[in-house]
Parts: sequence; structure tokens; C-alpha cells
Amino acid sequence: MQPTNARPPIPRESTALRLTFLGALVAALFVLLVGRLWFLQVMTGDRFATRAEDQSIRTIEVEAPRGDILDRNGLPIVDNRFAQVVSVRPDQMGDEETQRETILELSRILNMPPDEITARIEDDRAGPFANRPIAIDVPDDVIFYIHQNSATRFPGVIAERIPLREYPHGDLAAHVIGYTGQISAEELEQPEYADYDPGDIIGWAGVERTYEDHLQGTPGERRVRVNSRGEIIEDVTGPDAPQAMPGDTVQLTLDLEVQQVVEDALARGIDLARETNDSESGVGRGGTFEAPAGAALVLDADTGEVVAMASYPTFEPEQFVGGVSQDYWDWLQAEESHFPLINRVIAGTYPPGSVYKIVSSAAALAYEFVEQDDYIACPGSYEWGGNTYNNWHPEDEGSLNIAEALMRSCDTVYYALARQMFGAEASTEAGEGYNERAYEAIESGEAPEIPFEYMSEMSREFGLDSPTGIDLPGERDGVVPGREWRFDYWLDAKENYCVQAQAAAPGSYASQLYTELCNEGWLWRGGDLVNMSIGQGDLQMSPLQVANMFAAVANRGPVMQPHVVRAVFDSSDQPVLVNEPTELHSVPVSSEDLAFIEQGLRMVTQDEDGTAYRPFSDLTIPIAGKTGTAENKPRQPYAWFGGYNLEPIGGQTYVVVSFVEEGGSGSGIAAPIVAQIFAGLTNQQVELEAGEFTE
Repeated sequence: MQPTNARPPIPRESTALRLTFLGALVAALFVLLVGRLWFLQVMTGDRFATRAEDQSIRTIEVEAPRGDILDRNGLPIVDNRFAQVVSVRPDQMGDEETQRETILELSRILNMPPDEITARIEDDRAGPFANRPIAIDVPDDVIFYIHQNSATRFPGVIAERIPLREYPHGDLAAHVIGYTGQISAEELEQPEYADYDPGDIIGWAGVERTYEDHLQGTPGERRVRVNSRGEIIEDVTGPDAPQAMPGDTVQLTLDLEVQQVVEDALARGIDLARETNDSESGVGRGGTFEAPAGAALVLDADTGEVVAMASYPTFEPEQFVGGVSQDYWDWLQAEESHFPLINRVIAGTYPPGSVYKIVSSAAALAYEFVEQDDYIACPGSYEWGGNTYNNWHPEDEGSLNIAEALMRSCDTVYYALARQMFGAEASTEAGEGYNERAYEAIESGEAPEIPFEYMSEMSREFGLDSPTGIDLPGERDGVVPGREWRFDYWLDAKENYCVQAQAAAPGSYASQLYTELCNEGWLWRGGDLVNMSIGQGDLQMSPLQVANMFAAVANRGPVMQPHVVRAVFDSSDQPVLVNEPTELHSVPVSSEDLAFIEQGLRMVTQDEDGTAYRPFSDLTIPIAGKTGTAENKPRQPYAWFGGYNLEPIGGQTYVVVSFVEEGGSGSGIAAPIVAQIFAGLTNQQVELEAGEFTE
């Protein structure tokens, strides 16, 4: 008998039904799976294959070569070569341990000290997301090894073939062409670099910077296949990929042969100064001349084209290719290196000394303080206001007209003219009460009305208070002093003067000097104009401004816009920019008066009594020029000479200027340099030897 709570048996039909349902479900799932596989592999297989292919292809930007830089005759000064470079992206190198291992591995395969690699990686002059070049001209096997192991052993390391600047003539014309470097984080924020990316190479100085828009090329693209670890397998760039387009070609006004002549003459002249004894004694004098730096240029007076421009000491643009080393950068910035990156032709301003007497003469003649047939005494010294002002030559030279005063560079003639001008200025309504009004204006900080200042105004007419606008970066203004300039300068410097006065020993010269400057440094006195008349005092000029001053005389008034680029050409050799000769300004001096000034400049080199007769006595063409020796105590004097050919050279008139810091006298050092340059321009051989150390 069965228990009453026993479960009844399951019917066989129910079990079969469940098995049938399960089998149908499995069959349906199988059909769906097969259908999906068929859909994926047949219907959409091509689309997914393409997507997979795309995921294994990477697009790499191809850097474009910068445009070439040529001289006026089409000779290359800067071009490009392709090199294999290993760079690092610091932000992609991983943690400190990974970075350390990567640096050690790079050190092994590149045969470089780890410290040197680390220093280049940590160079913060580029942005944080820019490539930091580590090694240039890396062998093929090393590049291949890095590619094959880029994901596992070299995170953040890039091995690529890129265009690099090449300098077939070394450091020739370095200050004109400039140099390049990676764009900095600060530059990336500037509007002019809105289209640039971290790691881009830009012009940092010279023509490379001024003509960046033209020299910068258009990047292209390269496509490479990578594996799952990101390692490059092959290059699959197709014919439709954008090609890198080089930048435009920039043709300079420079002549490479003349440039070499100028640089050689300047370097030899500086060596000559360093071998020449300084016969003066006292603070900063004696021994040989220091001659730490200098500048020289050749300017076409007819067109404004700069045919040659040299600054000493110079630098090697090649050192900036691939990133300048910290050691070389430190050397460039060191005071004992005399700052080689400064282009002293345009960015150095100095007291011009007696070359400025051209402007003093022009002011005296144009404003009728003297006539061409007037003679002025040239004693050994000049007394005025209880002060004695000496001539460079202690003997009385009788009476001289303006042309003869230029020939002999007689200081005391110009002292007398300065006294006349100062008296005329002081006698005007604005001049009579100027000191009182200036004293009252100290509190407001605004200079009062000033009288017409003859010498300062003529200096401004010659363009000496403003940059020339040459197409190079870094040009500095000149300084033309006067009453307003002195007032404004004193307001800025007063606090320092007063501090110096309090710090100086009581009763000392420094105490007297700084006390006077603190209390009355705003005054413009007759002695200031006396100093200015011979190119001393606060007057400052650049060698290029001096060249323009001579060009004004040579051209009888007009001065052309100086420029170093003649034209820019695109990839089809079609001109996209041409710098035509353009007048910058014209000085308000009659052609007759300028011709009379030229007569004096001719006698400087052609008359046996001229201050530069000896250096030019062997040249076959006549030169009009002027010596200058600028005092800059307690340092040794600066040497100047400027001049131009009086007979055409190849149909042109060239202004040549040389300048040597602490080089002695213009007649002794600067004039021989210019004579050497003119000899080179006319294919002559002239020995470089010191002239007479007169003025």
C-alpha cells in the first residue's frame, strides 16, 4: 500500500515536450549565431577590415625644410640637409624609474654619457610637450633598433629623419642670417605663432626671424603601420598623402666675397689693436689695447643695400642645429665672452667721437653760424665758463675753415661753434627762462617748453635718435641729448643719484659728483653742448647710423632705407617680395654745404695733414672719410672710421664704417680696417698696419 503523501509520477509526454523546447531553443540560438557570423564576415566584413586596418595605421607629420638663404649672386649661405635624429618627449617617458632605464638604454646605443642626455631632456627652453633632440646623424641600425623596440624599451623616444639647417660657409655672416631653435612655450602664446605646434623650429634671430613667415615651410604627412604595441612595421604612405613643401628662398643683398673681406679685415684690425701699446697712463690705460669687440659694414649709398655686415666676436649658427648645448649657451651669455650674439652694427650704440663732426658742421653751416669762407681759431685749448676744454692736438694750428677743421679734426673749432649755438638758444624766449620753468616742472614730471636746439635738431634730421628700420631684429635707437632728454633722464635716475651721494665718502669726488647730479642733474649746460659737438657726452650712435650719416653727405641729402634682403622667391622661382630702393629721409642741408663738408672729408685721407692720410695713401681711388676717437673713461678709447669712395666702384658708391671697442684711435686702428675693405672692393693688395695714433 502506497503512502498518501507520495508525489505522483511525471508523465512521459511532459519530459519529451521540455526536451523538444530546449532543442528548438538551442537550434534557434545556433541559427542566430551563424547568421551573425555571416553578417559580420560577409555583409560587413569589408567595413570592419578597413576599421581594423585604420587602427593599425598612424599618421605622422613630416617636417618641411625651411627656405634657403642665398647671397646677392645666388650662392647658398644657408640650406638644408636631411639627418636622422633621436628626440625625446619628456611627458611620454613614464615614471622616474622608466625614465632612468630609458636614459641608460639610450646612453648605451648612442654612446653618450647619461648626464648629457639628461641635461638635454631637462632643457626648459622648449615647451613641456616639445621634442628634445638628443642625437643627430644617428646610424641606420640604431634608428631601426629604436623603431623595433619603441614601445617596450624606448617610451617617449622618437627616431626620425628630419631636415636640418646647413651652413656651407661656417659662421660667415652669422649675425645677418641668425639662427633657429624650437619654439618656446611663451612664443606659442603669441598671436604671430598661432598656427605653430610644440616642437616646431622657428627663426630666433637675424633674417631667420624677420622673414620667418617666408622661410617656414608647410609640413606633410607620412603613414606607417604599427603593431599592437605601437611599434612601426612599415611605411605605407600613399601617393595622395600631403607632401612637405619647403619655405620660400630668401636672397640677401650681401656679397659673400665682400663679407669675407670685411670679416677678415675686422678680425685682423682687432688683433692689430691688441698688439699695439697704449701710450697713455692712468686708470684703465697702459699696456696694449683691449679691443674686445667691434663692427664693420659696407652700405650701398645709392640703394640702401647692405653689401656686408660683420660683428665681432661672432658665433656659430651650426651650434643651434638640433638644440644648442647648455655649455655653448652659457659661453654665449658670459660677460668674459663679450656677448657674441649681439649684432653690434645695429644693436650696439656708442659715443661716436669725431665722426659726429659731420653733423656739427652741417648744423653750423645750415643754421648760418658759419659760412664756407669763414675761418675759426684752432688753439690747443678753449676756455669757457671757468672750464678748460682741450684739443686732441696741443699746438695752436691757426685759423681753419670748416673743411680744414674736418681735415685736422680740430676740437676747439667745434667748441667755439657750440658756444655760439648755446648762446643763441639761451637768448630766445623759451631759452631765457628755461631753468626756472624746468625747476618748477620737477614736481609735475613734465618737461617744460624748450628752445630750438640747433645741434640736437640737426642730429634728429640725420635720423640719429631713431632706428633706421633695417629688416633685422634687435635694432636700438640712438641717443640725441638735449634739454628735454636730460630732464626726462634725470627724473628716472634721480633716486639712484641720491643713493650714490649718500653712500659716497664725505668730501670725495664721488660725493660731490652724485650730490650735484641728485640736486641739479636736470640742467643742460654749455659744457654739455661742447662735449656733444665732438661726439662725446651722452650722445650715442650705432655703426649703421654712422653709415647713414656718411650716405647723406655722399648723396647730397637723401638717405636710402637700409635692408639686407633683396627679394623672396617661391618654389617656382617667382618673386613674392622685392625690396626696392626707398628713400628713408633727406637732411635739410644744401647740396653746396654738403659738398663743402665732403671737401673736408676728402682731405682727411688725401692731404698729408689729414688725420687718415697714411692708411689710404696706397689706394688707387680717392676716399672721403672721417676719423673718430671716443673717450669712454675709465676704459680705453673707442676707434671709429667712416668713409665712401669718390669714384664709382662698379658704378656704385659704398659707405664703409669700422668701429673697435677700446681699440685706440680712429686714425691708428679703425682707418686701416676701412682701407683694407676698400682695397678688397677694388681688388688691390694693401698691407694692414697701424696708422698714426693722432685722432
